[in-house]
Amino acid sequence: MNRQHGLLVAVLAVMAVVGVLAWRAGLPNVGVEPRDRAIAVLSAAGGDIGFARAEQPREFVFPRDHASHDDFRSEWWYFTGHLRDADQRPWGFQLTLFRFELSADKTPSLSQWRTPRVLLGHFALSDIQGRQFHAFERLSRALPGIAGTSATPAAVWLDDWRIEQGGSDGWRLRAGQDGIELELELQGTSAVVLQGEDGLSRKSAVAGNASYYYSVPRLSARGRVRLADGEHAVEGEAWLDREWSTSALSRTQVGWDWFAVQLADGGTLMFYRLRQRNGGADGFSAGSYVDARGVQHALGADDVSIDVLGEWHSPGSGRNYPQGWRLRVPSAGLDLTLAPRLAEQEWRARFHYWEGAVTVTQAGQAVGLGYVELTGYGAR
Repeated sequence: MNRQHGLLVAVLAVMAVVGVLAWRAGLPNVGVEPRDRAIAVLSAAGGDIGFARAEQPREFVFPRDHASHDDFRSEWWYFTGHLRDADQRPWGFQLTLFRFELSADKTPSLSQWRTPRVLLGHFALSDIQGRQFHAFERLSRALPGIAGTSATPAAVWLDDWRIEQGGSDGWRLRAGQDGIELELELQGTSAVVLQGEDGLSRKSAVAGNASYYYSVPRLSARGRVRLADGEHAVEGEAWLDREWSTSALSRTQVGWDWFAVQLADGGTLMFYRLRQRNGGADGFSAGSYVDARGVQHALGADDVSIDVLGEWHSPGSGRNYPQGWRLRVPSAGLDLTLAPRLAEQEWRARFHYWEGAVTVTQAGQAVGLGYVELTGYGAR
């Protein structure tokens, strides 16, 4: 979500395999639906004893804060972006690595296999020209040589999937599976954006239901992608979201629609609409607009209107997702239409959500590109 999205993703995946891993951490067993149990976890219903909470604004220090914050229950490094080769063939990509703690107990164990830390990875490549969406998931305990994090340089890895800081404003990304590969060098070209209240992103009225959240909305990208037809040298632009927390969601919140837009004039827009179980928008929906001069403007729930323009029925999962949106931000003079570059950009692994590349137009003219994430949509 503002990116609770990442936290719910991590919780759902961990819950799906927790029995296999034979770990018990006092996670609440609320209802029968995994999503309901995840909401209980995120709303601090249990399992968070001993972890730090995001309750007050804090000072952010870089590059230190690019690294893991182990006192908090969950954290993620979340990259999306748009790439093209020399022939202007387009791709969208997502690479996310999540850290999730099943226990705050840091008592040393006689066996390194008893670590309470889980690393989860999501890697997707949207082949726009080929009309293919390639998505892969990995999950592992944090074990030496297999998965883990480091502070200097900031890095997180899961086997050969790796996100690593390179230089003061740079990152290196690497992921691949089944012949689909991504390798990128990224360089920050925009300032860090502290989301919410100086980086404290409140998710509900409950104290501590919040995260520490920052974005780097523009990073130049160079590298390669490999598909069945061979290797392609690519360049483009990426977006980084970083967030860590212990609890976030309210029990009344069922999902969210998250929008990240890179405008051709240099501006960027991020907004997440939290959805209530009754179908309405939550008052803690929020975001930010950074104008072409680099000035940041905070956005509240009443500052952005969102109209859904269509619907897509997933033949794979039976779920129905909104497809196409009109986003209006009157204070910024924005009246944007977002359209998926591919309809089929649905994650169907241990759980389901839609995350994909979109085009952005205004008054019929192309004005940018973006990414959209949709969670909490069930089959009908």
